[in-house]
Amino acid sequence: MGALFATATLAAKPASIVLAIKSAWAGLLAGCLHTLAGADHLAALTPLTIGRSRVKSAMLGALWGGGHSTGQLLLGLLMVLLKDRFNALMPALSKWGGTMVGLTLIAIGLVGIYELYFDRDDHGGDEMEAIGKSASSGRNFAVATYATGIVYGLQPDALFVVIPALALPTKAAAAAYILMFVIGTCAAMGSYTALIGHTTEAMKEKNPWLTQNLTLLASGIAIVIGILVLLP
Repeated sequence: MGALFATATLAAKPASIVLAIKSAWAGLLAGCLHTLAGADHLAALTPLTIGRSRVKSAMLGALWGGGHSTGQLLLGLLMVLLKDRFNALMPALSKWGGTMVGLTLIAIGLVGIYELYFDRDDHGGDEMEAIGKSASSGRNFAVATYATGIVYGLQPDALFVVIPALALPTKAAAAAYILMFVIGTCAAMGSYTALIGHTTEAMKEKNPWLTQNLTLLASGIAIVIGILVLLP
């Protein structure tokens, strides 16, 4: 009897490992596709990455993806804790969550236009003071990017993360799915923004006016999508 139990246990371990691996791949694919399929996701980051270096753009996208995943996980945790009462929150969440996304998109578009026309770098003055201001501005921008990702994560589509994970039969498989979903989200947004940054940075050296027009276009698209989100 003991030998039979041991054999069954050994057979169960490879099966659970295979399930965890499959769940990890599913989470990675879901994270990538879910992120890149959202027009509002791409519209939110495009105006902010045009003309930046490939590395900075990739970090920006990954940071936004991390915030997005944080918002999704927070919403998923809320769903698990509230259980039956969570359904009553869904209408309000859909309404106000969409409003926040719309307002955020409009704000991103306006910031892009402001930086294009009014926030030009001043190379005069004390160099160390300029470096200090640049570092402080960079930190604030990073925090704002992460916070924007959280706002986008507080949407009903966060259930893409939670429901499959809750449906999986083992904790290891659920953890693998969630972890790889987060990694997929960060990798997808980082790759997208790196591509935008690399392409526009190369164009910026030859045709600065083209980069400015692309920034204006991307900012305008963000504002239009934001308005469409706000419309009933």
